[in-house]
Amino acid sequence: MTTIAHLTDFHLLEADHDRRRGAERWRLRYLSFGRPIDAAQRRRRALAVLVEAWRSGADHLVLTGDLTEDGTPAQFEVLAAVLAESGWDPARVTLVPGNHDAYAGGDAWERALRGCLCPFAATSGRETAVALPGALVTAVSTAMMQPVTRSAGAIAARELSRVAALAAETRRSGDALVLAQHHPPLRHSIGAMQWLDGLINSAELMALLHEHDHLHVIHGHTHRENDAPVRAGAPPRIFGAQALVDGASPLRFYRVRHGRLLSERTRVRRGASAFALA
Repeated sequence: MTTIAHLTDFHLLEADHDRRRGAERWRLRYLSFGRPIDAAQRRRRALAVLVEAWRSGADHLVLTGDLTEDGTPAQFEVLAAVLAESGWDPARVTLVPGNHDAYAGGDAWERALRGCLCPFAATSGRETAVALPGALVTAVSTAMMQPVTRSAGAIAARELSRVAALAAETRRSGDALVLAQHHPPLRHSIGAMQWLDGLINSAELMALLHEHDHLHVIHGHTHRENDAPVRAGAPPRIFGAQALVDGASPLRFYRVRHGRLLSERTRVRRGASAFALA
């Protein structure tokens, strides 16, 4: 049975961030408001839980965005180093960017995939997908260029068309189609918050979810665990995870069965586990 591990919202920092000055220093402090600006601690947490996920024996790992605090090249280098140290084979990992990964530049993610994250380009670049027994996992970017005071996301029209085509193909094959993305497809109940913090074209994606019962979304952004149905009373097909940067149980697992993605209880070893909150 295929098992997928899910982590999100690392918010990794470069070790020498205290050398920042001016606008870059202000940007980091604004984005890290409410969280200790401790690069070493964030790196330790990330490595510990990545190792936990690797030791679980999961078939594939999905990281759903905000992997860095503001998307600088040095922060992507930290991410690449932590992933390499964790033991995960890049062929078994799908990475997607979040809004934080684009604050330093709209092309920051693409540059990272051509640079330090190039081992993951085949599973995490635009129009990539990973075939697993019973499921197809595909990376969907919701990152867009915007000021740091806004945290919205959007999926390009071309990308939505690709998802629709994949949904039609996997519907015929009977496999589950799993979208790995940062922003959840559900709308905020307050319209202004949808513009500020939501997925701008959520209606288009929700329409595809209503049309295809084998289509699932794994996301981050909300910093909390959440399972949501597409229709009232139906099994959940939209899954969010706690933020690794400050969540008590950020590691989630899903199993694939009969064209469905099913949530498992979090499996994190306690006590002597490498996953320590310190």
